[in-house]
Amino acid sequence: MSTKDRVIQALEKSKGEYISGEKLAGDLDVSRNAVWKAVNDLKKQGYAIDSVKNRGYMLSESSDIISKAGVELCLRDMKMKTQAKPILDNLSVYDNIDSTNTQAKREIVFDGFDVPHKTTIVARVQSNGKGHSGKNFESPNGGIYLSMILTPSDLVVTEPVNQVVTKMVIDVILDKCGILLDRKENNSLYAGDEKVVGILTEALSDLETGVYSRFIVGIGIRTDILGKKAGDMPSKNQILAALIARFSEL
Repeated sequence: MSTKDRVIQALEKSKGEYISGEKLAGDLDVSRNAVWKAVNDLKKQGYAIDSVKNRGYMLSESSDIISKAGVELCLRDMKMKTQAKPILDNLSVYDNIDSTNTQAKREIVFDGFDVPHKTTIVARVQSNGKGHSGKNFESPNGGIYLSMILTPSDLVVTEPVNQVVTKMVIDVILDKCGILLDRKENNSLYAGDEKVVGILTEALSDLETGVYSRFIVGIGIRTDILGKKAGDMPSKNQILAALIARFSEL
């Protein structure tokens, strides 16, 4: 884990409270200058970090940027300590990527059958998000975009995978945001006339046997639209953690 990742992890844990640069440097076993540089890099990424002389650094309670550290804390709050480590070991968060589904395919091609099941790939922005029928899924900054790699053994279900996933997403949004989304064409989810969630499930199979070896479940959530409907929105890390937790229960 990089110094920047460790700094944001420490700030997330003490969100809303100041931590001195000296304490951060000591806890992380790095120099004060390394902490200062990491904080400046995080500010450039959009993190609302307050720096005050003789007090240190504080991550604003209103900060809502997806991070591995933020997801970890949410999973712990959900009493998933025993399951958190394997989930987090298989979680990657990107600032900007072409498509989380495409990245999932890259990892499968690179690692083959050794790619860990329930691997989750998250992006803060997608430059070429994938939708149905080759269409582009608009993925601006501020949304939640993730893909999870599953194996057939992960899915002990009697319904098509896309229907199971759609129900799971509806349940999570209802639980966290208090909004019951409507399922429309291609399992897209709407709040009134506005599309809030796009779901794209892809399957990879053996060319000779035709047997499915991997499923890639892609979910894109427009939290800007969701926020207008919900009013009091949980953090993106909370929503993401809830989705990952539900997948872990499969």
